[in-house]
Amino acid sequence: MPPSRHSRKHRRGSSVNIPDLVPRLPAAPQLSCPLFNVIPAEIRNRIYALSLESEDIALDNSPRSLYQRNAFYYRPGYKQPKRIESGLLQTCQQIYAEASLLPPGINEHTFWFYRPPPHVRDASSPLDYFRKMTPKQRAQANHIHLFTQQFFLEDDRWSDMWNGLQMGNEGRSLRGACRIAPKKLTITLRHTDWWYWENNDPLGIDPFRPGRTRANEMGKPVHHWQNNPSRRPWGTQFNSIPSLEELVIEFETIMRKRDQLDAIIHQALQWKFPLDAEKSMYLVAEPTSLSAYTWIGAKEGDLKRQRPAMRIPPLFPGAELYPPPVPQPEPEPEPEQVHIAPTLKPFDPQSHSTAQSGTTTGGNLPSDPETEEFYVVFLTWRKQAVKE
Repeated sequence: MPPSRHSRKHRRGSSVNIPDLVPRLPAAPQLSCPLFNVIPAEIRNRIYALSLESEDIALDNSPRSLYQRNAFYYRPGYKQPKRIESGLLQTCQQIYAEASLLPPGINEHTFWFYRPPPHVRDASSPLDYFRKMTPKQRAQANHIHLFTQQFFLEDDRWSDMWNGLQMGNEGRSLRGACRIAPKKLTITLRHTDWWYWENNDPLGIDPFRPGRTRANEMGKPVHHWQNNPSRRPWGTQFNSIPSLEELVIEFETIMRKRDQLDAIIHQALQWKFPLDAEKSMYLVAEPTSLSAYTWIGAKEGDLKRQRPAMRIPPLFPGAELYPPPVPQPEPEPEPEQVHIAPTLKPFDPQSHSTAQSGTTTGGNLPSDPETEEFYVVFLTWRKQAVKE
């Protein structure tokens, strides 16, 4: 029997909406189950949430569950593969009815631009990722997390990332459209995501300047980007996510560049990202949200020995903006070992001396000569009306 037109369209990668699951049999009454007739609903929901949060797993039952320490994607919170264990949803229909929409709501949806963990599917395609969900599941997706190299932001790849998606709750939904309405967005810039980190270039970033911003250009007047609308600065494009209420940017660098990053944070506190300029709605930095941490990772030299990646992967045939990388041998795998998982520790400025000559003293300086100390700063912007 030939497959239906519906199934053929799914195999071609169509964005046709996947129907919600509807049990064929009537739900059995749970009259004697203490989960339903003793435990209050708010506690029951907490139990569901704890059970359906993504958790670390080991692939192929390997005794070595952590990523290689010198992998670009190895960092606090991302030390090994993750999975949402959904067995709880298969126990009974009442649990499914109460908890089936929790996984997309309580877990962040992570994308990598570029260099993702090798096992991650649809790592840089939000459209392919979200169209595998039902409309009700997509409607619960509140938090999106982007790992982005700096060139991705500054070379105006922002709009390309959301191609095929309808953003926000307002407006008309086309038949078969894939709509999401995230309220929170996290952007992570790792040490290896800054322009030419491998050459020790000074840090520089300005979300309202088109193209790359060098360190000596920060704070200088910006030529009005509207003279060249094809190169919109990334800081002016958050209005493409009208549902957005909170933005978190995680800035990371190596400890010897702490002073450079602190200078950037000083300017970032003044950044205001327009959401709806006509209504004077902006994402405004919250100084009280500023928090700094350190963590111990691979030596910078080990990171440099990783396989080079294309600066900008093609979005369509003929769109290559950089030549492909010269093939390199695979890096030597680390020996089987159980190393300490990376964790963020609050930064104590009193225990760190000023970085000089590429070294730091005190604080969390690693005793292992094969590791390096990294400096991470989190800053949050929230939606609010701004008086002009």
